[in-house]
Amino acid sequence: MYLKIIFWATLFLWLPNILSAQPSTYKLGTTVRIDSGDTLSQNVLSAAQVLEIYGHLENDLFAAARNITIEGAITDDLIIAAETITLNGTVRDMTLAAGDSITISGKLQGDLFIVGNKIKITPDAMIRGNVVIVGNEILIENGLMEGWVRIYGNDVTLGGTVQRYVELYVNEIAFAEDYNPLGATTLITHHQIDTKTLPNAPENLTIIVERQDGWGILLLFRLWASVSVLIIGFLLLLIFPKTSVDLYRFSKERYLKNTGIGLLLFLAIPIISILLLVLFFTIPLVFLIWMLYAKALLLSYLLVALLLGSTLIRYFKTESFTDHYWGLALGMVIIFLLTIIPYAGPIINVLLIFLGLGSLLRYFWKMRGNTI
Repeated sequence: MYLKIIFWATLFLWLPNILSAQPSTYKLGTTVRIDSGDTLSQNVLSAAQVLEIYGHLENDLFAAARNITIEGAITDDLIIAAETITLNGTVRDMTLAAGDSITISGKLQGDLFIVGNKIKITPDAMIRGNVVIVGNEILIENGLMEGWVRIYGNDVTLGGTVQRYVELYVNEIAFAEDYNPLGATTLITHHQIDTKTLPNAPENLTIIVERQDGWGILLLFRLWASVSVLIIGFLLLLIFPKTSVDLYRFSKERYLKNTGIGLLLFLAIPIISILLLVLFFTIPLVFLIWMLYAKALLLSYLLVALLLGSTLIRYFKTESFTDHYWGLALGMVIIFLLTIIPYAGPIINVLLIFLGLGSLLRYFWKMRGNTI
């Protein structure tokens, strides 16, 4: 839970840079590549299937892609999300990354925040700032981390040199022979661990047992779900730009009517499904309906996030399609903050779902008649 707040708060704190008039370079397409001889002085905002950075960026990089490779140098912050991330270059400020598979071999002079399924930090890596890692399988080889380290994971192998303290919230842990912590190491887990069963365990290891089964898996799932939805939204904006703009503009009209239609659809799908289950031969149709319904719920969430975030951005600047990428990110932050409000949060969440479902149904129904 705490890492989720850190992730979204970090993203939220950087959105004012986007809302301001600071110049930016937009890189959109199937494959985006910045060659080794290129130098860009502005912020780089990119959405692509493949992103390769071999040149020098003198400002921030914000990117979402399927595969991201960083071989060059980034003077300011790096904020990226992708299925596969390979970071071999240099980042002189904060690095925030989310992906399925993340490999870090570069030189990072700022703090590192990463969330992923498989995370590897190689012996060539050097991280001067603090490190926060959330993942399923985490392998830290003989690298150097000059700040403190916090790891939230399922299966962790820890090596390298850490110059400050280390906190581990893990299910399974193995210490490598080269593990060299200069500060204290604290292991927080939900099952009893005997230090005798931990080869290479440091002398100043403290083990704390918390009776809370499944906390690590739940934390990882919630973090990864949020990041995955954001990546899906970016890719949909990239692949269907015209439809995204049309949906956004259409959803701004008749909020109450769209919400009412969404409520009816939300209630009708379960009722229709139960009626169809009575007839044996319609069972495959029920499965198809629920598959489409699940996709509609995801799209409605993304649509409402896009609507909220982009509408807010439009109060500060003139309309631009690239605003939709940052409007989606901002909208997800807004929804997260609204839905954690005590008592009112669940009600707001349901109303937003109704608004998204109703807007989608009305849009595609009218598009069917070519009346939009």
